[in-house]
Amino acid sequence: MILAQVCGQWRKVALSTPLLWSSINILCSDKKQLVPLLNERSETCPLNTRFNEYVSGSGADKTDPDVSLRKPLTADIMSLLVDQTQRWKTIDLTLSRQLPAVLSRISPGSLPLLDTVSIMSRDATNENFCGMASLEKVWQVIHSSTSLRSGRWELEYVENHLDGIPWAQLTTIDITMSLESLIKILPLFYNLVELRYTDPLAVYHPNALSLRVQSSDECHSDSRIVLPEVRSIVLRMYQPVNTVLDCLTLPALLSYDVQVCKGDTERSHISSLRDLLTRSGCHLEVFTYDNLEPEAEDTIAEILSFPQLSSLVTLDVRHRTTDKLIGLLKRTSHERSILPRLKQLFLGPCSTRSGALSGMASSRQSIIDEIASLRILEVGRWDCHPLDLECFQVLSDEGMYIRI
Repeated sequence: MILAQVCGQWRKVALSTPLLWSSINILCSDKKQLVPLLNERSETCPLNTRFNEYVSGSGADKTDPDVSLRKPLTADIMSLLVDQTQRWKTIDLTLSRQLPAVLSRISPGSLPLLDTVSIMSRDATNENFCGMASLEKVWQVIHSSTSLRSGRWELEYVENHLDGIPWAQLTTIDITMSLESLIKILPLFYNLVELRYTDPLAVYHPNALSLRVQSSDECHSDSRIVLPEVRSIVLRMYQPVNTVLDCLTLPALLSYDVQVCKGDTERSHISSLRDLLTRSGCHLEVFTYDNLEPEAEDTIAEILSFPQLSSLVTLDVRHRTTDKLIGLLKRTSHERSILPRLKQLFLGPCSTRSGALSGMASSRQSIIDEIASLRILEVGRWDCHPLDLECFQVLSDEGMYIRI
């Protein structure tokens, strides 16, 4: 939309490029007229659509089954979207309470291009589904699409429909479910490339869950599960991470991202990750770690020394870091340097002495043999020191991207 308002020439180019109009992001509002306009200008391009039925205001009661009736545009907008199901490639629906009835119009065979789907039909997890039959029908039609490759389901829906989801054809899964259910369906992920798993207890209070979430002690697999195509795994855990890692073998793994939301048993995480990488025979290129525990810096320092991380290109540390980790990352000699191929470094809150952070960045500036040059450094929060700022300016002038 903005490109078409720059000048007459840009508007002409924008209007003659249907692909520019094929991504639709709708926050339920009074702009219903934009939907047919975007449908028209995108011509025959596959559509990527995100719809959020936002309910707000002091009079909005999200537990009222008729709340959608107070958002009359929801049905109108959804009707316009459903008219284009033949062009749906990505559909992401976030609804306040229940599915609009118009969605029942979609039928098997009407989604030939559909690749990615996310449906969140309500706000609270401890409420029963309204119109469960219509939700089941919609998902049944979606699951019948042979082009479907990526999905995101609500916790209660997926727990009650494990056998109805075509796990084998999916390549990307973003899922919140019990550990017991995850371990049960893992062997079905034949073609999975990216697994994003959230432990329900990491995002919901137990009292807000309408299902019983088993403890990690009750969840185990009798044998290792080999997922030959998985390249990326993202875990958001409240229960011990090793519960997941110990049952997997991932020979193609390149990216590991973990957020620990409770005091995990650090030693078990370290040993489980080392064992996973060893038996999988893989070498990571991307590593992301977030842990609020005081021992987090010690944990990541030990993990970064693993030989399987010598190929790491991107490191993202989201918890607080100090001189301890920065000193470890500083290159002192080519033979002893850890992470020799590191090119991108992202740090969360960083508390260091004067000169430490810039000294580390300067030590990684040069390219020597197989020793890579650090190209990107981003820091979330930092105790700024004049000496570091002067050095960062020099590094920036020489081509390193620095954002603090």
